[in-house]
Amino acid sequence: MKLILFGFFFLLISCGTKPDDSQIKDSENLCKYSKWLKISETKDLVRIEITNPDDPSQIVKLKLPNFKSNKNKSQTYDVKNPIQRIAVLSSTHIGMLGELNLIDRIVAVADLKYVHNTKLKNKGAIELGEEQLISAEKIISSGAEMVIYSGFSNEFPRQNLLHKIGIETIPNYDWREVHPLGRAEWILLFGYLTGHADEAKNKFNQICTNYENIKDEVQGNKSILTLSGNMTGDFWYAPAGESYHAQLFDDAGLSYLFSNEKGTGSLSLSFEKILGITDNVDLWLNPGFNNKTQILKTHPKSRLLKPLKLSSVFCYSHDTNKYWELSACRPDLILSDYAELKKGIQMESNKLFFYKLVQ
Repeated sequence: MKLILFGFFFLLISCGTKPDDSQIKDSENLCKYSKWLKISETKDLVRIEITNPDDPSQIVKLKLPNFKSNKNKSQTYDVKNPIQRIAVLSSTHIGMLGELNLIDRIVAVADLKYVHNTKLKNKGAIELGEEQLISAEKIISSGAEMVIYSGFSNEFPRQNLLHKIGIETIPNYDWREVHPLGRAEWILLFGYLTGHADEAKNKFNQICTNYENIKDEVQGNKSILTLSGNMTGDFWYAPAGESYHAQLFDDAGLSYLFSNEKGTGSLSLSFEKILGITDNVDLWLNPGFNNKTQILKTHPKSRLLKPLKLSSVFCYSHDTNKYWELSACRPDLILSDYAELKKGIQMESNKLFFYKLVQ
């Protein structure tokens, strides 16, 4: 009889300490803008789901304790404790950890040459190289507990081996988001994984508020006709009308030349096509070069474009590392730049954060 009672008591204890998955199934998705990231939580449990944009049936699911709670820490989770040592393979990942003041947790990057953050450059993180060529040995030697990669392919190299020795590999699809705030929302992933969820929520809310305030201020007549993109090979590539950049142009009150073109990727157009429709263009963004000399040397016909003649060409190319590292998590700063550029001759160039006149 005592044995039966002991078994029953043990069963009660076991059931009482099991993470309550049933509660989280119906809990609210905290991500309001992201198409590929879902985060749900209860007071004790957090569930993260990352969907592959190319195959939505492939979903990476992570279960971790709500690190603000002291309960259920002894149960089985995919991530048991806040990540202290992390390898990141994209500039945007660095930017998001930087916004959370967690640069010290980065132990490995793809290539220090492309790092903007001075603190990380001086720290001397291990360089892992290109994503598809990375060796497991380098990751192990870095001491990383987790690798965040960009998901260019379905699996990370030596993924199964790394998993067996306790190193998780997590894809990040922020670059596949269409809404600017959808990209920035991936900062929540880093917040939850590192035990800084509240800081990530606060930061994202600040970004959203700033973005919406700028958007409200610039709404009205879209008088600045805007061209974007440049020649690559024989074609001019420009953001399609449903893309990330087109959304930014629209929210900044710029009249984008291709705003009515369907698609979330890039348009491929002949230079003749561009030349024939840009007589009234006031602003050219993102030509991909530091100065006019480089533009004309690469594509001499660009001299025929009105914005180049009027010196109304702006780009982030004077500091691409800064742009690629920070732009995903700070779309409000891009929007602020575009809103300033909308002022035309009344703009104040010293207020620009990413962009600079191409001279």
